[in-house]
Amino acid sequence: MMKQMGRLKNKLKAGQKTAAAWMFTGSADMAEIMGSAGFDAIMIDHEHGSGDLRSAIEQHRAIRSVGDTSILMRIPVNDPIEVKRALDVGMEGIMFPSVNTAAEAQMAVDACRYPPRGSRGAGFGCARSTVYGKYAEEYLENFEDNVMIICQIETAEAVANIDEIAAVDGVDMLFIGPYDLSGSINKLGQFEDPEVKAQFELARDKIKASGKWLGCISSGASQSNEMYAQGFDFLLCAAETALLSAAADQLLADLKI
Repeated sequence: MMKQMGRLKNKLKAGQKTAAAWMFTGSADMAEIMGSAGFDAIMIDHEHGSGDLRSAIEQHRAIRSVGDTSILMRIPVNDPIEVKRALDVGMEGIMFPSVNTAAEAQMAVDACRYPPRGSRGAGFGCARSTVYGKYAEEYLENFEDNVMIICQIETAEAVANIDEIAAVDGVDMLFIGPYDLSGSINKLGQFEDPEVKAQFELARDKIKASGKWLGCISSGASQSNEMYAQGFDFLLCAAETALLSAAADQLLADLKI
């Protein structure tokens, strides 16, 4: 399990663009299918998705059975307990929703690191992340340099604070959440609105200038390629739910019945 960690971060360090997919359903079978597709990362979603910690373990196990895709989790809230549980079951990175200030970013980083660098509770002697203690020493030696810490920029307040958030040691990526960002200025989903566009472009440009990796969601190859050309490093460009729905709709539309 531990030998397979690091695909996403290694590619980003090498200056390569990366593509990832959401898992919203909590299904291990769907995770196995998505894991075999070759994405650089799978993001198990526990903010809006329906899974729990037990289903996340089964999804992690299924993805690991078919390849070396990095496995991340978006937790529901910036809470050290949520972080500890996600990392202890084997996640190699955490996405933190709605990080608005440097203090909140520091709280996220601290929760991912053991003392003296942070405040993560020490359960490595029995956690699944170390194969229940078998590889505890190796885990302690390497994990904190490899863990992916992603802070979501989802409000106008966060956009204003990007420079300070990016300056927090340990933050690897700032990830724009376009829906909540538009909602924070009372224009939810109005992506052609000039004010919404301005906020998105300001966030994008400030993150690029900060030197942190730049992430976002995208839809389909055409939009994803446009966003890579704009400088995005990491795109969550698919979800198992959307892919299945689109394929079913297309099949029925193409049938001559």
